[in-house]
Amino acid sequence: MKRIAFAMLIAACGSKQPPTANGGVGSGSSAAEKKAEHDEMMRTMPAEMGKFHDVLAPRWHQAQGPDRQKDTCNALPDFHAQADALAKATPPATANADSWTAATRALVASVAALDSSCRANDGAQFESAFANVHEAFHSLMKAAGGQGSDQPKM
Repeated sequence: MKRIAFAMLIAACGSKQPPTANGGVGSGSSAAEKKAEHDEMMRTMPAEMGKFHDVLAPRWHQAQGPDRQKDTCNALPDFHAQADALAKATPPATANADSWTAATRALVASVAALDSSCRANDGAQFESAFANVHEAFHSLMKAAGGQGSDQPKM
């Protein structure tokens, strides 16, 4: 069940496009179905992953540009806190401990690089660093026992 939920989260986060008017990304499902899928994913993922997702997702789905950069950079204390919490968390039972540890370290490092890009105030550097945070989070989801590394990313 958890693997299905992780796969659904990856699919739900599967677009670089902002959410559609019905609250979802892309097409094919009703708003109620998307909400139910999202609620199930959030219920089954480790709490620390859900908290990081809550910091990442709204900023990731914002249109690229100065507002997204400003909002994301202003949220760096939350990014650091949630990445650190994941690094200290016990790996889920579905995870390989070594893979989990490597993935949490990569996430923490990607957040540190995002912090540096925010201080540099360079839009292109920021977008690249932010994409790395996003990819590191998806790698952690996979390490946690999620599926869908070949799925489009959030």
